[in-house]
Amino acid sequence: MVKNVYIGDIHGLTVWKDIVKKHSDADNIVFIGDYFDSFDVSGLEQLHNAKEIVEFKKSQELNPNKKVYLLIGNHDHHYLPGTSERGLTSGYQPVMSFQFEDFFRENKDMFQMAVIIGDKLCTHAGVSDKYITDFGYWTYDKHKDESNVADWLNDLFKYQPNSFLFSAGYDKNNTGFGCDGYGDDEWQCPIWIRPRSLQRVNKKTDLKKMFIQIVGHTLQSSIDIKGKTTGGKYYYIDTLPNNEYLVEIDGELIVDKIEQLIKRLDI
Repeated sequence: MVKNVYIGDIHGLTVWKDIVKKHSDADNIVFIGDYFDSFDVSGLEQLHNAKEIVEFKKSQELNPNKKVYLLIGNHDHHYLPGTSERGLTSGYQPVMSFQFEDFFRENKDMFQMAVIIGDKLCTHAGVSDKYITDFGYWTYDKHKDESNVADWLNDLFKYQPNSFLFSAGYDKNNTGFGCDGYGDDEWQCPIWIRPRSLQRVNKKTDLKKMFIQIVGHTLQSSIDIKGKTTGGKYYYIDTLPNNEYLVEIDGELIVDKIEQLIKRLDI
C-alpha cells in the first residue's frame, strides 16, 4: 500500500501534528505552503509552529520509506531573503518580518516550489501553461513535454526566486489593462494564480492531460472530491480551518478530517 497525505495552508495552525500522527504510516507528506500571516495566531506562535514543521521534516530524513515535502506559498515568499516585494500580501507582519526572514535564511534548503508524486503535481496555487512558457520552460526541458516541470520550477525558485513575485509575469503580458489584484490572471505564477484562471489557461494543454494538480492558496469550504467543478483534474485543499485535508491510498483520493472520514472516490 502507498499512502500520500496532502496538507493545506498552515497559517500558524497546529492541526498538522494530529494529521501526521494519524497517518504515521504515510509514504509521502506534502505541506502545500503558507506557514505564516495568520490573523488569529501570534507571530511568535507562527514562527514556533514553522520551526516544528521543519524539525518534523528533518526527523524523517533518515527514514527511507517516508518523504516530507515543504512547499512555498505566497505568504512565505515575501519573507525570503532577497525577494523584492514586501507587504503586498494581506496579513503581512512587518514586526515579525526580520525573524521570519532569518527562519528562511537558515532553512531555505528545506523548502521547494513543486513536487510530482505519481500523476499528482503539487504547488501552492497551481501551474499555468502560460507561466511556464513565458519563463522559458521549453528551453529547459529535454523531453519536450511537461514531465520535468517540477524540477524546472525548483531550479527557478533556487536561482531566480523573484520569478515568483506577484508582478513577475506582468511585463511579459502587459496589455495596458493592468492585472487582477487577487492574482486571477492566466500568466500568474504557481504561488499566486487563482482557480478560475488556472483551469481556463490549461483547458486544452498537455499539462492538464499529464497531471492532476493539488493546490491550496484559495480558501475552500470543503474539497470537491467528486470533481464537480474541476473535472477531477484539480483539488483545492486550503481547508485546514475545517480540519480537512487530502489522502491518497494506492491512487484513490480521500477527503479526511481529524474527527472522521468524510468521503471516498476512486479516480
